[in-house]
Amino acid sequence: MSNKRGNLMAQIERDLIDEKPLDTLLRKLILLGGNAGSAELRDWASLELRGYEKQDELPSYRSVHAPLQIDGSVPGGIIRHQTIGALDIPDFARDEIKEVVPLRMGVREIRGMVDQQRGDRVVKLLPPGAPDLVSYMNMTGDLNGHITDLYWSVSTVALEGVLDQIRTRLAELIAELRSSTPAGQSLPTPAQAANAVSFVINGRGNRVHIAQAAEGGTVTIPREDATRPFWTRAKVIGAALVGLATIMGTGIALLQYVA
Repeated sequence: MSNKRGNLMAQIERDLIDEKPLDTLLRKLILLGGNAGSAELRDWASLELRGYEKQDELPSYRSVHAPLQIDGSVPGGIIRHQTIGALDIPDFARDEIKEVVPLRMGVREIRGMVDQQRGDRVVKLLPPGAPDLVSYMNMTGDLNGHITDLYWSVSTVALEGVLDQIRTRLAELIAELRSSTPAGQSLPTPAQAANAVSFVINGRGNRVHIAQAAEGGTVTIPREDATRPFWTRAKVIGAALVGLATIMGTGIALLQYVA
């Protein structure tokens, strides 16, 4: 049983290389999180599978840009896929309805939308409260005509990109777990798993590096945060002072030469 548990990371690695379905990979990650005692692994995989609720923090890779469009009728004809601007939306709804679409559904649903609309290459997604908003806009008559539908027109390419982002983060997560798990240790510790999720998924924390100790054991050394800027404020100020001193020295030398 312990050997099977230890092989879960290897299974996920093979499945990633073999391009197995994303939902299958995420379910195995839930099992890996259970065996490793990591709530962080289980929670991230479960959210990607089940979808993110309104109260859940949505990762940045799950937001895509898409135009707001309407269907309806105008004097003399019918309109389809008419793009409108954010300012055409009533002001009380602009904070919620922008040209950025939050994708809270599970990965299986996203894949289903892509497969269903592969011919059209566009998926219609309704903003929150769209029917009531359409009724209000028709009542005020701000737009010339009658609106029947208001929606985001999301490219299937953008949806494919989100699925690819999730798969890539899963690969990075497994690579991080592999690199932080010492040789001979079949599963990452809860702390190692939590650090990997924080670093790869949330962009926080430090990448860890496993080095061999003198007695044959292992030590975990946190690497410098990759997001730390090369030019710190102290270095910038120091460089500016050196540059100013150089300019002043050159000016004095020129004055002496002229004199």
